[in-house]
Amino acid sequence: MDFSDQVSRLTRAHQLGAELSADMQAWGSSTPYGARARIAEDRLSWELRLQVSQSPPLADWGFRFGEAVNHLRATLDNLVVAIARQSGVTEEKQLKGLMFPICGTLKEWKSRQRALACLPDWCRNALEQLQPFQRTEHGGTLDEDLLLVLRELDNSTKHHLQVKPDLAPQTIRHAPAVAFETAEGAAASVPPDTEVMVAPFEDGAVLLRHRTSGRIKSIEGQYNITAQVQVVPPDGRPHGVTDLLAALWEYTRIVMSHVIGAAEQAEGRFGA
Repeated sequence: MDFSDQVSRLTRAHQLGAELSADMQAWGSSTPYGARARIAEDRLSWELRLQVSQSPPLADWGFRFGEAVNHLRATLDNLVVAIARQSGVTEEKQLKGLMFPICGTLKEWKSRQRALACLPDWCRNALEQLQPFQRTEHGGTLDEDLLLVLRELDNSTKHHLQVKPDLAPQTIRHAPAVAFETAEGAAASVPPDTEVMVAPFEDGAVLLRHRTSGRIKSIEGQYNITAQVQVVPPDGRPHGVTDLLAALWEYTRIVMSHVIGAAEQAEGRFGA
């Protein structure tokens, strides 16, 4: 069987992800954001606030993320259609109703059997082995299955998908030097009382707040902030855009390899 078109589509999805990652890195390298420290009026606390000089092109990034996701989903759908065509299915209505099944439950899988009946037995067996509902039988959980993530993201990008840059607390590294008005105030402010925020990516957002028991005279130091562009799928759990795309691409490649391997084995048996 010839799967060159599906491999080309998978390659295109990888290129889209690489281009998006490069553009995000280029934006970050232009130093479009920084931080500034501000002492409170009562001088008993100080805050580190975000400074944004150039907003990221989120609408464009979101569209391109969705395009890459759609390519991955279409790659799997086209794989199943290609198998049907090369197995002798010619009725266009039947082919149009075919898609790669992604089922979270056995009941859902059984409900798809009529649509998959035109596929050869080896293909249906290979598809069943890959289904997310199989994961729970092997000690995994459904929310770990990347096929379900791909399905939900593909459905979301056809409607609305939220892409935003968030700052995770571990990406803020700071080395402040706080001078107090009195030695007593400095001693009373140990250990430090610091609160790190998960801040929206907007100018003036508070990244961390440091409270003291003594009055602050001045503050200086160095700060290193790394922003991560995240996608928020329907389940509400944010993921790094480039990390998630890379994981989805790799898993799609594994799924394709499994089905193509089954096809090659079937051809070997029939050709013997």
